[in-house]
Amino acid sequence: MFKLKSVRNRKGAALILGYMLILVLSLFVSVFFNRTLNEKRVYDFDRERLEAFYIAEAGVDRAMTELRSNYAGYSGTGLTTLGQGQYEISVVVLSGSSKKILSYSYVPNKAQKRAQRNIEVITKKLTPADFYDYAIYSANDIICTGNSYDVTGKAIYADALLNGGRISGGSTQDPTVSPLARFDFAILRAIAVSQGNLFTATRLGQGDPFPTDFWFSPPTNPSDPTTGIPNVVYVEGAMTLTGNDVVGGFFLVVGNILTNPEVIVDTSLKGNITVNGCIYTTGQFTAKGGGNAMNVTGGIWAGTDVNLNGNVKIAYDTNYMMSIKSLVDTYGASGALQVLSWREL
Repeated sequence: MFKLKSVRNRKGAALILGYMLILVLSLFVSVFFNRTLNEKRVYDFDRERLEAFYIAEAGVDRAMTELRSNYAGYSGTGLTTLGQGQYEISVVVLSGSSKKILSYSYVPNKAQKRAQRNIEVITKKLTPADFYDYAIYSANDIICTGNSYDVTGKAIYADALLNGGRISGGSTQDPTVSPLARFDFAILRAIAVSQGNLFTATRLGQGDPFPTDFWFSPPTNPSDPTTGIPNVVYVEGAMTLTGNDVVGGFFLVVGNILTNPEVIVDTSLKGNITVNGCIYTTGQFTAKGGGNAMNVTGGIWAGTDVNLNGNVKIAYDTNYMMSIKSLVDTYGASGALQVLSWREL
């Protein structure tokens, strides 16, 4: 009787142990399943947020493209399906030359959104057409040293003017002229290539001479400079001139700006240089005139400072500047759109 009861107790204990093992395994499976499910939810959430981010960026790209072709008229794009979600764009006017892009994205759609990303971009369109009547345009400072320099014409600058009393046409401080107004450099580079005026790092290293005449093709009507074509000189590196050189044309000292839009390239003139035309440099323009004077007839545009030191004479020339404007307008190279800030809201 005792043995039978003992056997029954052992069977009962084994049954209880079996139930407990099943319970533990069930709990383990449940925890593993819930953890896997939660990880999948987190993964799906992260994936959809990433998709939403890329869709919002695509909305920004769409807005930039639209503004480049229709800056005055484009005000946004309604709800648009793209990939696994949707985006919509709003454009807010901040000033005559500045606009704010708001790009909103939703995954899988706005009505049933599980993920949303919002991007704000501030843009500015400083058109070169605003600055063709200035002898000097600096997107930062104009620094004049001594009393041997002379500027015949107007100057405009973003930050500060030092010793500007010899600027005959007057000077204007305007912080909105920074950053430097941009052109469509791909178009102007192609023109320079067609004229044989592309100066790569190799040509600069070899010391190849720049054009000596402003005109690639002189005006067919001498009283109308827009009937002529200037030399477009595209410089993929720093422009440094010393001695007694005479150069002419529309000089774009812009480095590899097509692949690196923020590149800063300086221009340095030293000696008795004569420049007929306009020098546009993304960096600093420095002129150190020699004893017989350095003469720049046309205009200077600089992305940072303009430094005039010594016997330097800068004279605005309407014919040169209007010829450049006509060429830029004819080929549609004016007014590249610039991004001032980018942030996610």
